[in-house]
Amino acid sequence: MKKILFISEDREKSLIQEMNYKIKMANLDIHPSNTCFLMVSPDYSAIVTQHLSHSLSMDGEIFHIEAVNVPFPDEDVSIYKDEFTQNFMKWKTKWDNFVLIEAGVIRGGNYSWITQIMNVNVHTIALCENIHSAFKSDFVSLYYDDTQEDLHFWWEQPNNHWKS
Repeated sequence: MKKILFISEDREKSLIQEMNYKIKMANLDIHPSNTCFLMVSPDYSAIVTQHLSHSLSMDGEIFHIEAVNVPFPDEDVSIYKDEFTQNFMKWKTKWDNFVLIEAGVIRGGNYSWITQIMNVNVHTIALCENIHSAFKSDFVSLYYDDTQEDLHFWWEQPNNHWKS
């Protein structure tokens, strides 16, 4: 059985603050007037996305947020791809830039299919990322090894979809 990598409320806040700093230091060409934050897996990524939207605000404006629903490991991805494709067609008429934000990138599958559909320059953020992920995010606060540790946030409850 793997050891739990427990992300406490304080540690989550610290990781978000670190991410905020990394993005500011990178001096990305993004602005709330032309950039949309895509909250990938809103049930897990809402906290980090909301905090970054506010903390990275510019000229008195926060970044617009849209939710991107993704499948649990035991669900078929096709309906989610269809929904995202339809939504993205609308979003790209409003926004020039996109930032994908996810609390935990474990396998990297969701970022892979999302970025393939988008087929545009996009910045990717993972608060926590498995070193064995198939997708490598642009910005990561914490790398961990999923073969050794099971990522678990302080607000999570047992979930039937994540059974091994």
